[in-house]
Order: sequence, then C-alpha cells, then structure tokens
Amino acid sequence: MNLTRLTPDNVNIYIGHKILFRTRNQYLVKKIIEVSNTGKSIIIEHPDLQNCLEIVSRKVFVFPD
Repeated sequence: MNLTRLTPDNVNIYIGHKILFRTRNQYLVKKIIEVSNTGKSIIIEHPDLQNCLEIVSRKVFVFPD
C-alpha cells in the first residue's frame, strides 16, 4: 500500500480522507473533518486527543483512494 504523509502544504487537498496515525502505542484510522487555519493541525473525531491532531510533530499518513 502506498501511503502519503500529511504536511502543512498538502493537507488541504485531503479533507474527508482517511488517515493513519499512532497514539498510545496503537495505530488508528480516522477521517479528516477539518483543517486549521495554519494547516499544522487537523480536526478528527477522537475525544482522547480533544478532536485535534497536530501533523507537524507526528507522522500522519493518508490512505489512497
């Protein structure tokens, strides 16, 4: 599977796509709901992370369509 890493430059084109990231030693798959104004964080549905995920300090990958 060919995954693309999210960056502040490309995050806006992937709104609505599923992402893969790691938190608390688990890999999770979530959907991007929204992108912050700066492009450095995304809004996802995950209350443990307060529904916000910073993509510059974490490896976040997008599933291909």
